[in-house]
Amino acid sequence: MSSTHSSRRRRRLWRFASAEFDEASWVLRVGGAPAAVEGKPLEVLHELLLRAGEVVTKDEILDAVWPGVTVVEGSLATAISKLRKALGATDSQSVIATVSRVGYRFVAPVEVTSIDTPLAPRFAFASGDAVPARKAWQLERPLGDSGSEDVWLARQTKTGEARIFKFADAPDRLRALKREAALSRLVFAALGKAAPLPTLHEWNFDAPPFFLEYAWGGRDLLAWAEESGGLAAIPLEDRLAVAAMIARAVAGIHGVGILHKDLKPANILIDEVDGSRVVRLVDFGSGRLLDEALLASFDITDPGSLDADLGKDEPRSGTLAYRAPELVGDAVPTVKSDIYALGLILYQLVAGDFSAALAPGWEGKVADPLIEDDIGRAAAGAPDARLGSASELADRLGRLDERRTIAARAAEQTAFLAEQKRQEERRVARRPWVRAAAASLIVGLVGTSAFAAYAVKQRNEARAAQQISEASYRFLAEDVLASVDPAHADAAGETLVAAVNRAGGTIGQRFEDQPRIAGYLYATLARAFDLRSDYADAFRYYEAAERSYDRAGSAGAAEGVNVRLQHASALALSTQPGSLDAARGMIAAAARTIAAKGIDSPETTVWLESARGMAALAGEDVPGSRDHFGRAWQAARTQPELFSPRQIVNFGQRHAFALIRLGEGAAAEKAFRPLVAEMTKLVGRDHPDTLFLRLNVGQALMVQQRFPEAIAVFDALLPVMERRLGPNHRYTLLLLAARQQSLGGVGRYADAAADGERVWRAAAAKDGPSSFAAVAGRTDIGISQCRAGKLDQGIANIRAARAAMTRGEALAQAIDAALADCLIQAHRYAEAKALLRTVDPAKVAQLVGDPHYDALVDLAFAEIALGERNPAEARRLFAKAGPDLKDTQDRFVQDRIKALEARLTS
Repeated sequence: MSSTHSSRRRRRLWRFASAEFDEASWVLRVGGAPAAVEGKPLEVLHELLLRAGEVVTKDEILDAVWPGVTVVEGSLATAISKLRKALGATDSQSVIATVSRVGYRFVAPVEVTSIDTPLAPRFAFASGDAVPARKAWQLERPLGDSGSEDVWLARQTKTGEARIFKFADAPDRLRALKREAALSRLVFAALGKAAPLPTLHEWNFDAPPFFLEYAWGGRDLLAWAEESGGLAAIPLEDRLAVAAMIARAVAGIHGVGILHKDLKPANILIDEVDGSRVVRLVDFGSGRLLDEALLASFDITDPGSLDADLGKDEPRSGTLAYRAPELVGDAVPTVKSDIYALGLILYQLVAGDFSAALAPGWEGKVADPLIEDDIGRAAAGAPDARLGSASELADRLGRLDERRTIAARAAEQTAFLAEQKRQEERRVARRPWVRAAAASLIVGLVGTSAFAAYAVKQRNEARAAQQISEASYRFLAEDVLASVDPAHADAAGETLVAAVNRAGGTIGQRFEDQPRIAGYLYATLARAFDLRSDYADAFRYYEAAERSYDRAGSAGAAEGVNVRLQHASALALSTQPGSLDAARGMIAAAARTIAAKGIDSPETTVWLESARGMAALAGEDVPGSRDHFGRAWQAARTQPELFSPRQIVNFGQRHAFALIRLGEGAAAEKAFRPLVAEMTKLVGRDHPDTLFLRLNVGQALMVQQRFPEAIAVFDALLPVMERRLGPNHRYTLLLLAARQQSLGGVGRYADAAADGERVWRAAAAKDGPSSFAAVAGRTDIGISQCRAGKLDQGIANIRAARAAMTRGEALAQAIDAALADCLIQAHRYAEAKALLRTVDPAKVAQLVGDPHYDALVDLAFAEIALGERNPAEARRLFAKAGPDLKDTQDRFVQDRIKALEARLTS
């Protein structure tokens, strides 16, 4: 473990009257001789010197010198008296003046000198000495190269067990220790055994030398490299594996809501546990909280200096070499500044040199273009250009082999397409811009799920299939491509969508005498826009497909019924007002046609079960949806000649998602992980279909209340989804909604409210303020605000969401229950009770995916009973709720349980 900052310390020397105060050594000299002054008076002096000439109130001094401690005002007066006596002032007001009933002002002229000098040893420790106040432990050697010798390896005199002691002798250093202790405790409270830190065993903040006592966490990266014969001697794959582990460790603390601010090789430890390598982070003395409410949620005392309001003289990052460029100015450290440090460390690991810098030409030391890209994205100069999270970097490094394989296949495919293009150019002379568009379209079709549906299935139906295939090719080559004018194209994806929409308008005319082919093409476009969540265009093309099949006499045939069922599924999924009733009507009509016409197509059976499952899910019949989706999935798996592997995985996704809604998180996770692996094999890890499945894994973790793990998944996925799908895509908003709930689960209410507001505004603009996503998003904002103590704002948002909704009994009851929780916090028990009496816990449980929702309702009723001075009823209800809530990981619920227990036992 290293000391907090570099091997040099800014040393300020304050001179006034006949005295001088050395900030680094924390010594007051009067007339050239050291003055015998206790620690607290010196802290008071330091606070007054920092604001010399200003009035510093008594409360400000008490908060700074005695943080988190209730002391009488006389303690401050005593400290001032001791200072005046030590300074030898003949006039008690000549140096420190009393401002009656307000505070004090340092009135003597002050001269400040700033000196940058190497750190000298701060303690008179020697190897073999006993640890102060820990006589069973013996100091062995100092650690780190700072020169301050404030971090020591010690061993238990009887067992030889190794521990690390980090010492401080002055208030500024004590504040850093308190900050580090608070953050360490917070990480362990949130992550438990998965915390990527050494265990903090003990601390002493009462008498100097102050210290933290840690378990041995391993050797730092510098020592690891030295013991291996130099960093370059370690195999590159081992170095990359360590880099991925470091990124995962940083993602873990970010998920809790903590910035490290001083990531560097000396603050990263490597250890071996049961034969496996473990990475740990140390030295959180510069760390910062992203949400100041977190400490309170874990009953941890706030030591001060943990929030974004950095002091003028507090370093914005511990070590200059690893400091993000924006921190040279006045920017506040963020997740992105930690990611910059990760990028530099990754580069040094790859280059085999911990002194390497990201100077111009650094790329020449990185042979692998994928790793070069990872470094460039992590350590980009502009924060907005960096990777969105440490999880994303860990994910990229963990998938290097897979990415290399995909890159090799892509290179082969590009070469093949280039050759095909050359052959096509020799075969057919087309306008130059049409040829360019053809190449662009081929790449677009290969890379995006929205248009993968254009790849026509080749079946053995011979003539009919051949006609459709030939017509589809002509439609793509002549209508779609010929409508794309590259001179007016802004982006490939945008141009293709516009081209398809323009060409879609020509289908009816071009295939007027071939309505079956027109129906097929319309249905293909409908499914493509359905996948894009572009329901307006999807519905338009579904309706056109149905009209064309009707003209072809196929409305009562399997292909016409299949399109009607796919249309119904999209309607149910859209959650727009009236869409569920319309979907149910279409499904009923399709079922009657199937029965009347005697349609016995396995494909139609699958689409019927799938549509019924979607309608059941939208209609809050989650068990029914699970059963329908399960039958659709099983049937599709037995018909590989009718359904592509991707379609089969998608049916499996729907079944597994129903498990999430039923609160069966572990079963859902078990179902989703092989689906992710299969879809990754089929289309790649960052394909939209795979991204959705990875989102589902995060949702399954969330339902299990494994919130930090879920947040890490969501943080890694968000920038990829925004890039591939767009910031307002249905999948992106689903991710934000899930991350919002997970952030609330770990007590990061401000971040949760921000995600909720983004979901609400995007959904309201896209689907209307009454859509399910908009109503749920605004409700989530209110929940987060209430949990953060902003009750008036939270209640207002929840009431507005309730007023906007037009359907959904379970959603209405969930909103009423959320509002009741806010009202309970506001001690408005009668209103809360009236709302809760209308809630059916079983219905809401299926909506939110919480099998113990009834216990939450009982907990709320217990709080109301106690608020209404009925402790017997409160105890009865609390006893009923307790067994189901004893293992909850939701911080807000944990806090409610603790508060209720305390009141019932007081």
